[in-house]
Amino acid sequence: MINLAYSFKMAVSSLKSAKLRTALTALGIIIGIAAVVGTFALGSTFTGYFTEQFDTQGSNYIAISNSRPNIFYEQQLDIVKNSPGIIAIAPESSSTGVITYGNEQRNISVMGTNENFSEIISLPIYDGSFISDNDMYVAAVGKNIAQDRFRSEIGVRSTIEITLYNRYTQQYVTETFRVKGILGSDDTNLLTFNQEDNMVVIPIHVMQSMTGETDYQTIYAMADSRENLNETSDIIKQRLARSLGVSDRDLDDDEKIPFMMINQAEMIETVGTITNTLTWFLIAVGGISLVVGAVGIMNIMIVTVTERTKEIGTLKALGYSPNDILLMFVTEAVIISLLGGTAGTMLGIFVAYIGASLMGIAMAIPISGVFFGIVLSVTVGVLAGAQPSYRAAKMNPVDALRAK
Repeated sequence: MINLAYSFKMAVSSLKSAKLRTALTALGIIIGIAAVVGTFALGSTFTGYFTEQFDTQGSNYIAISNSRPNIFYEQQLDIVKNSPGIIAIAPESSSTGVITYGNEQRNISVMGTNENFSEIISLPIYDGSFISDNDMYVAAVGKNIAQDRFRSEIGVRSTIEITLYNRYTQQYVTETFRVKGILGSDDTNLLTFNQEDNMVVIPIHVMQSMTGETDYQTIYAMADSRENLNETSDIIKQRLARSLGVSDRDLDDDEKIPFMMINQAEMIETVGTITNTLTWFLIAVGGISLVVGAVGIMNIMIVTVTERTKEIGTLKALGYSPNDILLMFVTEAVIISLLGGTAGTMLGIFVAYIGASLMGIAMAIPISGVFFGIVLSVTVGVLAGAQPSYRAAKMNPVDALRAK
């Protein structure tokens, strides 16, 4: 029986004699593997990126939003604050207001909150500082509003006017604010799309005095550790529900719970599930190209076996066993797929790198993805070349030598 090295040498010699056909056969594998590996690499990159962004978008935070107005008051705020594992809270209310700077006015959403909000969600500060609980008429303005919404740029210590509607007095209330900080960052965040760039934040007590509202729309809370985040969320949910008249047996009925809760751990898990599902879906689509490439290898191998019928007969007459013939032709298929797989893996990583670079994301090259691409290509080669190789191995040497 011939050894693998000799079989490899003969396979390479055979492939060199038909370079164009070999290249065209490998092309199908290159495209298929590139699609699979590129998608796998991008999926890993996005998963890592979004996980990292979630890690920078707050410190183990829980967001509790009302499903209807007038349900969150000081009582509910105290319940969250006094729940085990909670180390900071930040109530939030928002309203559309009119911002006046110089002689220009713009309709902009205004948020009222406290000093903990910045720490809880890791709000980036571009310049200056965030509001504090002792502040009165001061504001933190988003970078996009400060730099792009008005003809003159708003800076720290600039003076703006904010007009909000008080639905109790049915009058508009206007107050003058000193800009204490500019919110935002030069880095693009695909997770939040730099929402802080379009915020105007003022102290919550000033917001309530201007609008007349005493309830809160959202309560943000910071837990002491991510490991206990889900347990802490469940405790808060149960306590808040009880304070709002919801019985324990209805805690799993979302329609009877007048608020929504989400925590950082759940968001990371959800994003991971979505990106993994999308990645494997795209890999499956890319696998169609791989199937086409496998069919191409099979067709070429069938043609090769047909063209080399006399050669097969001669080899058998010289004493080559069916296993020797089988090994020779399978080796040819594996070499084609290995060359195509290697080139396809490199191409897939390169395309993924270009895609990640265009979106400003650091590329993560998973070693498992490279290994997966090579192994997959070899597997495809073996499976695609098995039937034609088996056909060649079973040829009758006399019939093969008589073939025209």
